[in-house]
Amino acid sequence: MNIFKRIMLASAVSMTLFPILAQSSVFEYSYGDPYLAPSQTYITETSNLVLSQEGVYNYWKPGVGTTTLATTTPGVITQHFDFAAMGYADPMSNISLGIFMPAFHWSYSQGYNVLYGSNDGVSWVTLAETPPVAYAGYANIGPITGLESLLGASDLWLKAELYSYGPSASHGGAMTNTAQFARYDTDLENTTFNLSVSFDDDGAGSIPEPASLVLMGLGLVGLAFRRRRI
Repeated sequence: MNIFKRIMLASAVSMTLFPILAQSSVFEYSYGDPYLAPSQTYITETSNLVLSQEGVYNYWKPGVGTTTLATTTPGVITQHFDFAAMGYADPMSNISLGIFMPAFHWSYSQGYNVLYGSNDGVSWVTLAETPPVAYAGYANIGPITGLESLLGASDLWLKAELYSYGPSASHGGAMTNTAQFARYDTDLENTTFNLSVSFDDDGAGSIPEPASLVLMGLGLVGLAFRRRRI
């Protein structure tokens, strides 16, 4: 193989290697139906929470509530993403998150949902909550904000609190279906949870730039050519 073919081969290998390395620095996780095992992979704890089926809808909801928001114990679901244990050496540089967490308002009860984030599972920041819901209406949690405060670490914790309260909330069952997490429509097959995380090495050089990889390839070819001439 002549020197020009070696150079072209090294360049092609280098340019192919770069997207493979870069692709490994992004974590993607999404699901639709909360009943399926993959949707429960990162759940570490639930309390006062049950999976429910209502016609074509599947979702998590509180087990029981009380008459007022102030006295209601929320249903809680906690998820933990330990990226260092997954093999991601660099800290989080960007987080994109979407969750379908609707709250409803009916005569028997109404719902209120809050989403929190953390890097250690101890200290929490509020990321979103449902706005006030008018009677016979519903609302998803408001815009998710504050994710930037969780960047720079390798651990991500998410905690959802679901409050269902009203005259009949203490009975549980359908009476607490007004606060929901991951509401899935089996007809529409909608996505109910989507998380995308990017990782940045802050220029440490663990993922070389394409030009650097090409130069590395050319250097190896030059070394091989030189050895052949010696």
